[in-house]
Amino acid sequence: MTSIGSLKDEMTSYDRLMTAFERKQPDRVPVTPFNREWCLRQLGFKFSAAMTNAEIYAFSQLYCIKKFGYDMVLDFLAVHAESEAMGSRLHIPEDAAPSVAEPAVKDYKSDLPKLKVPNPWKDGRLPMILKGIQIMKSVCEKMNIPVMGYVQAVWRHTCMLRGVEKAMLDVKKNPDELKELCEIALESLIVYGNAVAEAGADLIWVSDPVSSGDMISRKTFEEFVHPFLKREIKALKRTGVKLFLHICGNVNDRLDLMASTGVDAISVDEKVDLAKAKELIGGQVAIMGNLSPGKTLLSGKQEDVERESKQAIDAAAKGGGFILASGCLTAAAMPPENVETMVRVVKTYGRYQ
Repeated sequence: MTSIGSLKDEMTSYDRLMTAFERKQPDRVPVTPFNREWCLRQLGFKFSAAMTNAEIYAFSQLYCIKKFGYDMVLDFLAVHAESEAMGSRLHIPEDAAPSVAEPAVKDYKSDLPKLKVPNPWKDGRLPMILKGIQIMKSVCEKMNIPVMGYVQAVWRHTCMLRGVEKAMLDVKKNPDELKELCEIALESLIVYGNAVAEAGADLIWVSDPVSSGDMISRKTFEEFVHPFLKREIKALKRTGVKLFLHICGNVNDRLDLMASTGVDAISVDEKVDLAKAKELIGGQVAIMGNLSPGKTLLSGKQEDVERESKQAIDAAAKGGGFILASGCLTAAAMPPENVETMVRVVKTYGRYQ
């Protein structure tokens, strides 16, 4: 694609993103940085403030999309809320994302029977997250901006309920009990995903960072991840929302499996060659990616962001079905001018002719 100068957009952000998710060609390449804590930082809020206040988080997202002009807002994602609502205890730092301090399932025999599927509108932190989606939807619907919700993948949820290390060991030591836990996790995520759609999400990010090639083998993926993920996606697609799957890390040996889950798009990080991904799975799914959140967006200069953005567009934008995005969540300290550069590049270099 070639630069033809900065032109006025011909489509709304909503129509542009939905067109790309349908593997068609919009007016220009859509763009989104995955900027959860970054938006909070722009307004001086610490991460912990958003853990108890839907209005703070929603306002930060709405403020930044109006100021910087990218193409979608994100819900309060990846804070293990689904697992917390089922009994896992979180460690919540003052100004960083939470982690699971104590998983709910320490012993299968005694703890599995205690697990209950949460009511998303009543239990734990889930109602607050849904409220945030509703707030953003009430504003974004008038602006034709899509709202992205978030639901854990089954394997991630299972690992947050059991503990990552124990779940990995259970693949060999306790496979039957592990699969039973996966079934319970699946049921709870379907219930929560339906609530996310009901709250107003136009698309849902399904996240599974513990299922990359850096964490598990393809064989383990095929047995413990893919079957449950496929069922989760099938159930959530009945809500009518668009779905994309993001797995951090090296997924080059399982892109085909990811695409076969039924999602509309695959989001990849910097370890994946976009051109090869487009060639391999571009006929099945849209592709999102894959600017480096650390090397480029946090530590790079504007010319680095421009160069990498253009390389991504050249690699995967032809014919449509591509969204320029960060390869994962961006850092709170990311320079605002690097976001401005991403947006500028798609509005000039990223136009379809």
